Amino acid sequence: MYRDVKRMGEDTFDLLVVGGGVNGLAAAWDAILRGFKVALIDKGDFGGATSANSLKILHGGLRYLQHLDFFRMRQSTRERSCLMRIAPHLTRAMPFLVPTYGFGAKGRWALAGASRVNDLVGADRNRHLAELGVAIPRGRWVSRRYVQAHVPGLESKGLTGGVVFYDGQMLNADRMTLGFGLSAAAKGAQLANYVEACTFLRAGKRVEGVQARDALTGNMVEIRARLVLNMTGPWSQWVVDELMPENWQTRVPLSKGVQIVTPDLTGGMGLAVTSGHVDPDARLRRGGRHFFIAPWRGHSLIGTTDTLHEGHPDDFQISEEEMETFVREVAAALPSLGLTMDDVIHAFGGLQPLDPRRVGKGAQVAKKPYVVDHRKLGDVDGLFSVVGVKYTSCRSLGESILNLACRRLGYERAECVTDRTPLVGGAVGNVDQLERDMVNSRPPALDEKAA
Repeated sequence: MYRDVKRMGEDTFDLLVVGGGVNGLAAAWDAILRGFKVALIDKGDFGGATSANSLKILHGGLRYLQHLDFFRMRQSTRERSCLMRIAPHLTRAMPFLVPTYGFGAKGRWALAGASRVNDLVGADRNRHLAELGVAIPRGRWVSRRYVQAHVPGLESKGLTGGVVFYDGQMLNADRMTLGFGLSAAAKGAQLANYVEACTFLRAGKRVEGVQARDALTGNMVEIRARLVLNMTGPWSQWVVDELMPENWQTRVPLSKGVQIVTPDLTGGMGLAVTSGHVDPDARLRRGGRHFFIAPWRGHSLIGTTDTLHEGHPDDFQISEEEMETFVREVAAALPSLGLTMDDVIHAFGGLQPLDPRRVGKGAQVAKKPYVVDHRKLGDVDGLFSVVGVKYTSCRSLGESILNLACRRLGYERAECVTDRTPLVGGAVGNVDQLERDMVNSRPPALDEKAA
């Protein structure tokens, strides 16, 4: 990837993406593969804001089972498989345990049934994955003894066993994010970070690009394009407000998600925990909403909170009070772990669009992305604003917005191939064989684990 801001000002592009998070980079990757001439800018680091707020889990849609939303389960399973197919070097299957108690909705038979339904809905989840060595196994029921041996800190009263589900995990979410950008650049897209859009270039009621400032040199540059995608995530509304205030006055509320890092709490296995916060939209009630404890390099990642953020996205910060509240919630759900603030090594977080129906009723992340065609709002052509919801859907969101772009620009026959085209570094064949080859060919000074 070569950063050439001056050259950006000398070309005219089919598509200019403003925002270098995973959604913007995935859109640029899709666009360059369809034959578009593409540019992308970000005012900071690529993937440095919302995209960095990740538990590193590629969700297959199990959470939607309690809503009986089989369509979204299928979508999530497909997208998990797509990401693991195009980046097998950065992904793996992750087991996570749901302990069972009693004989009701949290009991053995109810959850074993849920596991079976999950496997049936995702029956084709391993298409193209088995030969790559990143297949997702079927769920299974495990005994009380197994649960206590693997997660000894769980409450034992009423414990009957557990169900082990499998999901996807990113070995390095930041490398995955950057992989979309590196892949787009390798095919000819022009990308530059630390370039901030300052003003939309307008010709009457048509947006023709942006005037931007290179933060590294202070120089101004005009970047022209037939279509502009505003994909700045939580900043999307403010970008339009500041650059074109007459066109988008309806504020999309934002949800604040916070994760914490602790010493290993679960022996290297993921754990799904029920909190005291009840999901009001659930069709099948199991008590409170779920949060996850994900294993990560000898530590645990725990997330996520879901509260209303008020103010500008630049004002985002994590208070000690918020961390204390979250730690108390986790400790109440898993009292035998004895989690305290002293166990918190690090905290990180970000902002996502909030379901507007839930404002003032207990914040909850929106169920689908926001896609705004500004021609329909204020007769301003040449601009779309897109706000994504979850990391796992980044590729499909890019596909959807590029389908719109193709129709707008007259490229309707351009095919999307991002579901099967490996990212940079992803054409590695079978990852198990790759790992064996790496171990066998390592230098004498490098131990097997490091290799």
